[in-house]
Amino acid sequence: MKIFVDTCAFCAISVPGDSHNARAKEIFFQVKDQGHVFTSNFVLDELYTLLNARSGHRQAVLFMDTFAKTGITLLKVTDAIESDAAMIFRKHDTPRLSYTDCTSFALINAHRLDHAFSFDSHFSFFSFDHSVKILGA
Repeated sequence: MKIFVDTCAFCAISVPGDSHNARAKEIFFQVKDQGHVFTSNFVLDELYTLLNARSGHRQAVLFMDTFAKTGITLLKVTDAIESDAAMIFRKHDTPRLSYTDCTSFALINAHRLDHAFSFDSHFSFFSFDHSVKILGA
């Protein structure tokens, strides 16, 4: 099992008042030892900004400081991934679809990841190049 963790899943895990907090923790602790867990540098960028806005600077820095201890593999968005993401973004005229989501879709396709952990509905509607099970949505 190769699991990609999205911004909203990390946020739900990190923010006790998030409506998905309990479910996010349950899902994460069920799957983290069943496979290899991935995220991206763009997801972390989006997450630090979101945590800062929702929970304050301390929470964002705390996540930043503890991420290295998680064992999660950080995938870098390369020029090739950005090119794929730009094509995805241009193709989908969908409100609230972020460019970061598009980079995540491109990474999931490129690395043939078979699970995505997200509460974001965009992950459910996107047609991946292969079978991807969405956890959370």
